[in-house]
Amino acid sequence: MRAAVVEALGGVPVVEEFADPTGDDVAEVAAAALNPFDLIVAAGQMPARQPSPPFIAGVEGIARLADGTLSYFAGPRPPYGSLAERVPLTGADTAPVPAGLDPAFAAALGVSGIAAWLSLTNTGRLMPGERVLILGAEGQVGQLATQLARLLGASLVVGAVRADENRQAVLEHDADAAVSTAELDTLSERLRAVVGDGVDLILDLVWGPVIAHAIDVARPRARVVQVGNAAGAAATLAAPIFRNKLVSILPHANWAFSGAERAAAFEQLAAYAQSGALRLDVERLPLDDAASAWRRLEAGTATRKLVIVP
Repeated sequence: MRAAVVEALGGVPVVEEFADPTGDDVAEVAAAALNPFDLIVAAGQMPARQPSPPFIAGVEGIARLADGTLSYFAGPRPPYGSLAERVPLTGADTAPVPAGLDPAFAAALGVSGIAAWLSLTNTGRLMPGERVLILGAEGQVGQLATQLARLLGASLVVGAVRADENRQAVLEHDADAAVSTAELDTLSERLRAVVGDGVDLILDLVWGPVIAHAIDVARPRARVVQVGNAAGAAATLAAPIFRNKLVSILPHANWAFSGAERAAAFEQLAAYAQSGALRLDVERLPLDDAASAWRRLEAGTATRKLVIVP
């Protein structure tokens, strides 16, 4: 079969022939989403998944079963991955996909959607009526989290984005307001102008120099769910700004949850999507374009969710 194969750790996958998986559990790949997580695995930097080259890139996707139904899958047994024509499902996380849901859109809900859902619910414990600030709201996780916060009953949802030109996309995904983080000197004041007396939950996908300004507008006993660090892995925080407010900083990682919890999260996301409650911009690409899509993911130039459709 044809697949996007990682020949050396840290390298760009090459589309070439690879040995077919064998067994009764093999299914066709209908769609496979690309995620930053894939880059980490391919570089050999993810303790929870360390395949040895050569192996097939990609961690998650949608499989078409023998009876024609679709199933979400994540973490197929090495050396197999999702960027291929076929995949073995035994040992992978799986969840049913509702009939009629577009496979590419379903694939786009996977890692990104599960991160958004679990960080808001299981980690962040968002309650109806609470006020939410999402840092990095223009990305795929941020776009879904903005919509999910609203579906979960948040009374105010504000998105922080890197540049003014990204504000409109966030507003179109149900945010009440969007604020650019480009000018740090005035960020706290501009955030305060739209959040009023503060926020209860901060979903942080950026960290770096932005997080201190977000905590500055947190209410007493607010929670910060730390999911990603797109703005930098290091941050300088003056202890009093979170200690005096009793702000909790809660780490989040999808892999820390059980397969059953991740599968349940996907099923909830898929149900929302089937009802039309979730929107996400998806770019569909053939398997032969996997290498160029991989480079775009590395460079951070993709503006839509990249999904390979073999």
